[in-house]
Parts: sequence; C-alpha cells; structure tokens
Amino acid sequence: MQILTIKAEIKTAKSFVVQPYTARVVRQILFKVAEKTGADWLAEALASTAPNKPYAYTPLYAGTKPLYKNPNTDKPIVLYAGKTYTFKAATIIKSTDDVKLLYGFLGPLELYDKKVNLAITSAEILDEQAIKLPLRYGSRILVRFETPTLLQLPKPRKPSKVNRYLPFPVPSIIFRSLKQHWNTYAREKVTSSRWRADYALVVENYRLTPYTAYYDARRRIRGFTGWIQYRVTTRGEKLLAALSKLLAYAQLVNVGKSRSAGFGVVKIEVLGKHSTRDR
Repeated sequence: MQILTIKAEIKTAKSFVVQPYTARVVRQILFKVAEKTGADWLAEALASTAPNKPYAYTPLYAGTKPLYKNPNTDKPIVLYAGKTYTFKAATIIKSTDDVKLLYGFLGPLELYDKKVNLAITSAEILDEQAIKLPLRYGSRILVRFETPTLLQLPKPRKPSKVNRYLPFPVPSIIFRSLKQHWNTYAREKVTSSRWRADYALVVENYRLTPYTAYYDARRRIRGFTGWIQYRVTTRGEKLLAALSKLLAYAQLVNVGKSRSAGFGVVKIEVLGKHSTRDR
C-alpha cells in the first residue's frame, strides 16, 4: 500500500458563506483539482462507494482551528477575503506516476461562483512500511480528537439492529476501525485481535466533550472532541507493531464512522515514559 498525503492552502479575494461543515468544501476543491489537472484516478477515488473508502480529508482550518458550525450560535461559517485557510488530504494510490500532476499545484479555482487561489504546499508518498510510531512498553500516547469523532460498536448481523455509538474512545473500538481500513489496502495485514488493545492501552487522563456538528441544513452529527492519554502496557512485539502502524495510520485516514468526510481527525503524540498531560 502507498498513500499520497497533501497539504494545501486557499485564499479568496471576496468573503463568502460556505457550508457549515467545511470538509464538504474541501471535497469540492479536490474534485476541481482532479478536473483541472486531469487526475482521473483522484476523481475515481473520491467517487468510491466502497465501505472503507480509499481517501480522507480534514475540514478547512483557520490557523489551528478546524472550521465547522457551533450548534450554540446562528452565525454561519464565512471565508474572509485575504485570509489563508488550510487543509490536509490523503488517498491510497495504485501508481506513483499519476501523482506528479499535483505537485506544487498553484492556481485559481471557482468555488460557489467565487474565485479562490489554491496552492498545494506539500505532497508526500508514504509506503506502508514507513507508517509507524515509536511505541514501546511504558510510552504515553496523547490523542487529540480535533473534529467530532463517531466510534461505532460492532453491529449485530440482524438487519433490524440500528447503529450504536460510544461517546468515549475505547481502545478496541478505535483498533477495530483502523484495522478494517488498513487490511483493505495494505500488503502486510494486521492480525492482532482488537480486544487486546483494551489491555495494551490504559487510560491515564482525558478531557472529552460531546459535540453536535451541523453537517448541512438538515443533518446533525453527534460525536465527541477533546483529548485522551493512554499508557502502553504491553511488551508483545506483534501487538506493539500493530498499535504503532494503526495509530500512525489514524493521522492520515482519520478515525471512526464518516472518517472519509472529515470526522474523526486526530493528532497523536508519543510523550515518552514519564511525560503526562497537565490536569
């Protein structure tokens, strides 16, 4: 498996209102880039209907803040003239030859009948062997959930059963979500059982907040944001390798349900054996 990651920024000459969850804006931008550069492979990836979609992206960011509508205010999301907004995206690729069209892309695009300038500021191709974190027994891991995250319990086979979500990042649920996606595309599969993650990652501290995001005029998405700190309590090399891969992978493809639509964006930091998050 090889995965292309890009970072980009946009600027607009005129202020205008955009969709309340700005990951939808990023999706439109990526389609327009695919069209303008002739990157059919990117358009095909974005149009995928596979259960584990081969792409993910973030919402637009203003500085370090992801942009999506706060349910406690009626104020819309506005892109202001002259201000720089950024986003990240990742997609599984089949060939490195196609992606050259995207490197250093700089040019105008039309968005909501407005002109915006887009620049791809960095692009990198990662092989699955390079996707890993430096984990070891006793390491502390700080996970920040930057956009609303939806962790779904395993669904019973009965078709009458509805989806159930947890408002807390139970390690085995995160492990399961990432393992399914990784094994769909990777050459080297993760075989460790998900339940082992609950014993390998012990919760030491957290600050989480339930959050309802406006996805569009009709739909509301209920998840959680905040951070959690785990301590690694396994010495098993196989499980450590699996956790190292999947947690690094999470920063590329997001976590949980609707991860391909900009939910479950995470940043992960390995703190070391003696570091702790301030209470």
